[in-house]
Amino acid sequence: MTRVAAQLRSRPPGFPLSADLAMRSQRCLLPGVALAFVWLESGQGDLLACGWQRPDDPLDLSPLRDIPTADRSPPAFDPADYARDPTKWRATPAVPPGTEHARRVWAALSAIPVGEVRTYAQIASQIGSAPRAVGQACRTNPWPLFIPCHRVVSARHRGTRDIGGYAGDQDGPLAEVKRALLVHEGVPQLG
Repeated sequence: MTRVAAQLRSRPPGFPLSADLAMRSQRCLLPGVALAFVWLESGQGDLLACGWQRPDDPLDLSPLRDIPTADRSPPAFDPADYARDPTKWRATPAVPPGTEHARRVWAALSAIPVGEVRTYAQIASQIGSAPRAVGQACRTNPWPLFIPCHRVVSARHRGTRDIGGYAGDQDGPLAEVKRALLVHEGVPQLG
C-alpha cells in the first residue's frame, strides 16, 4: 500500500465527507520520484493525503470509493506552480493531524520562507524541543512539499554535502530530491 493510500484509509474520524466535495488527485513529477496528492475541496481546500512514490506507480485511490466525486479538475493550488516559480509558493494554512509536538514542528516549517533554510537545532530552539525530535517530525511529515520539511538542514551543511535526510532517506533518491528542491528555491551554499 502506498503512503497516500495509507493516509486515505486512516483519515481522521469525522472528516467531512458529503456530496458537495470535489475530489482531485494529481502527481507532480520530479527527477526519479513523483509527489502524489489527493485534494478534497470542501470550501476550505482540504488536503487529505500526500506522499512520494516512484513515477511509474499508480495512484491508489481505492480507499476513496465511498466518497462522491464532482470532478477531477486541478486543486486550488497546483504543485506544478511551484515547479514553474517557487517564489509563488504558499504553504497550506492547515496543519495535518499528528502529535502536539509534530504539529508545532510542522507549523514552524510552514513559516520558513522560500529560498531559506533552518537547522534542526534552530527549529528545536524555536519550539522548545530537541533536534532529533524535530527530525522525527520532519520524517513523519504527511504532506511533503506542502509543509516544507526540505528546508530543514543539518547544522553541518555549510561547505559539505551533508544537508540531512529527507523523508527518512539519508542518501538515495529522496535525499537528492531535497537537494534539488533547495537548489530550485535558490538556497545558496549547499556544498
